[in-house]
Amino acid sequence: MRSEVASGVEELRAQFAPSSVAVTEDGSGGAYVIVETVDLGPRFTNQVTWIGGHLTAQYPYADVYPVFIGNDVLRADGVAFQAPVTPNTFAGRQAWQVSRRNPGAQVQSQSASAKFLRVIHFLHTMP
Repeated sequence: MRSEVASGVEELRAQFAPSSVAVTEDGSGGAYVIVETVDLGPRFTNQVTWIGGHLTAQYPYADVYPVFIGNDVLRADGVAFQAPVTPNTFAGRQAWQVSRRNPGAQVQSQSASAKFLRVIHFLHTMP
């Protein structure tokens, strides 16, 4: 794993402490990461879930995209998820893929923890 990716993992550990962060190297300098417990708040049933993504070898100059949450999360208002939240799998887990691309990723460095927080914010504010 490249040192920049390892730094991104440490940033996630600090941001989401005391949650554990599972890391699986991808064999190309990057890593798949999962923050095991994240509280998404009362807008969701099964509001405590995991959040994960792939930090590629190009990190921090590549977007952490897409980001995934557990598929057991549902909206408390009963409204079904719609794109950009779609069913998928991540690291062998059933998941919701949350597609929120950062178009500036190739020209400025990215932060894995900031990306995860932006996705959580999007989930809190989506219509």
